[in-house]
Amino acid sequence: MHRLFMALGLLLAIAAASILAWAQHLPGAMRPDRDASRSYLIANATLLDPASEALQANGHVLVIDGRITRVGTGALPARPEDVPLIDAEGQVLMPGLIDVHVHVFDETELAAGLAQGVTTVRNMGGFPFHLPLARRIERGEIYGPRLLTTGPILNEVGGRNGNALHEAVDGADEARASVRRQYAAGFRHLKLYSNLSRESFAAIREEAAVLGMTMSGHPVEGTEADPVDFAASLEAGFRTLEHTESIVWYALNDQTDPDGVRRLAEQVAASGTMIDPTLVVHENLARIVETGGAHITRPAMASYNPVIAGYEQENFDRWARYPHDDRTRMQAFYVAVTGALHEAGVPLTVGTDSGVMVTPHGVSTVREMEILVDAGLTPLESIRSATLNGAEALGLVGEVGCLASGCAADLILLAGDPTQDISHLYDIDAVMRDGRWLDSDALAALEEAGHHPSSLRTWWRLGRHTQAIR
Repeated sequence: MHRLFMALGLLLAIAAASILAWAQHLPGAMRPDRDASRSYLIANATLLDPASEALQANGHVLVIDGRITRVGTGALPARPEDVPLIDAEGQVLMPGLIDVHVHVFDETELAAGLAQGVTTVRNMGGFPFHLPLARRIERGEIYGPRLLTTGPILNEVGGRNGNALHEAVDGADEARASVRRQYAAGFRHLKLYSNLSRESFAAIREEAAVLGMTMSGHPVEGTEADPVDFAASLEAGFRTLEHTESIVWYALNDQTDPDGVRRLAEQVAASGTMIDPTLVVHENLARIVETGGAHITRPAMASYNPVIAGYEQENFDRWARYPHDDRTRMQAFYVAVTGALHEAGVPLTVGTDSGVMVTPHGVSTVREMEILVDAGLTPLESIRSATLNGAEALGLVGEVGCLASGCAADLILLAGDPTQDISHLYDIDAVMRDGRWLDSDALAALEEAGHHPSSLRTWWRLGRHTQAIR
């Protein structure tokens, strides 16, 4: 009998190992050629440096081992004989895009983002697999944007906007313990959610300061019995305050009074807080309502994780049956408020909430930039939001979002000039990620890979995450 149990245990172990190995399988397009060059001389490019006011023709960029070592115009620099030459044929070369608010449940979502020129992302709700995944990407084992992540989302027990994937705390002691746990697990950034109590909010801020952790998140509202003033979130030192929608909801109580908008914009500007509007995710909600749910099955949803779609189905159904037009009207208002924030001097980033609420990775980043232009930013200002401002928000100034010597070689090559028409960002001819050149064929293969998220991987990770936060 003992031998039988041993044999059954061995078979179960083998089966589990086989399932896990199968779950870790990725499309071949996501596997870099480890022997391929990470050094190139890109010549005959029209250079778009977001820090500059003008494009420069006849430009060149020398990349050595994944880092830009020279940017210039005119005569080409000396090129080591083993460094390939790329003729950009006059196309626009600029830094890759930074999306500071995504939700990653599967590697293929990163492929979908990279195929659209997104070379850096911040995941806003950490699971146990995110930190190891970030290391795999940086070691060049798989293709993907540079991945930063917060820890698990921190919210209060019994909060009005609770979610089973949140790490729920009950008061200051539990809040401090959660911050310490996240730090010990390797996370260095915190995401705070709206219904944290006054005591928990204060404890998280204090513990984060002691440990040197950064914070971002929703405006913290407190509890119904003890609301926290909106100003407290502006004073908390957030790297980014998320969602124009949430800011309008809490700071203005969804009131559309122009004087209230002006006062709010002045208040935010005076605080120096950077705002991540995430306008595209609410636009998608409004489109669900407008189309009676047809927006959920649009072609761009091919890369959307089916497990998450199933998790959200009840919510989708509710909005598909929603009988009012207030979401369309409020979307226009959120865009206008974002324009007022910009006009007041508030720095804006580009974030999308991609991965949730029918907002797929990659294409949503460009759509967010289009909406910022609708809000009153020039195309160049929108580009700066997705490059320079994103780098500042992530503490990566001089590393990403830039086109200068010393910057990481994360670049995109475009057929048209996005400073004249931001939609040219949909027309990507090539991407360079960490010095690895991805031509149009490689990008098409990555886009196709993005259409095949693994349900098994996702379920496994959701299970591990829920265990980790209990």
